[in-house]
Amino acid sequence: MPNGLSSFLALLVIGGLCGLALTQTHRLTEKPIEENRIRQAQALLSELLERPAPTDLIWASGVSGGCGDWHFVRGGINGYAGPISYLALLKQDTLRLRITHHQETPGIADFLNHAQDPYLPDLDDTPTADWARLDNISGATITHQALRRMAGQAQGLVNQHRQRNSCEATSAE
Repeated sequence: MPNGLSSFLALLVIGGLCGLALTQTHRLTEKPIEENRIRQAQALLSELLERPAPTDLIWASGVSGGCGDWHFVRGGINGYAGPISYLALLKQDTLRLRITHHQETPGIADFLNHAQDPYLPDLDDTPTADWARLDNISGATITHQALRRMAGQAQGLVNQHRQRNSCEATSAE
């Protein structure tokens, strides 16, 4: 067999075995990874609500919470380095916001990590209208603008949800 053909076959076999190993690893880890994501999301929802969050939430267009006085919102906004995903709790006219994923510059946008920096938790229960007036953080102007847009987006999604579901402005759950 020519040397080039044997090298090609060896490479084909090695590539096939690597592909098989990756496929099997994905198959074996897919369910535990998804279960872990669900547990983490439930813990974050409970943290925002300050009590165990319902496990039977129904999400519609990024909003959950029916016509009650609180709503969970999940969404995303483009930041400096790409999309920033968030989870928010709107209680009446106040907002609690947590970032679930971002690719912003480490060191500059560390304030997005609520587990390590108190910036976002310190803003808990800030009226949604006040989020639009938050001061920029030096060096993270675009990221901080994204936070303000998240607050506006979350409020807009809840308003649309309430209109679609014919919720009264003063309804309580």
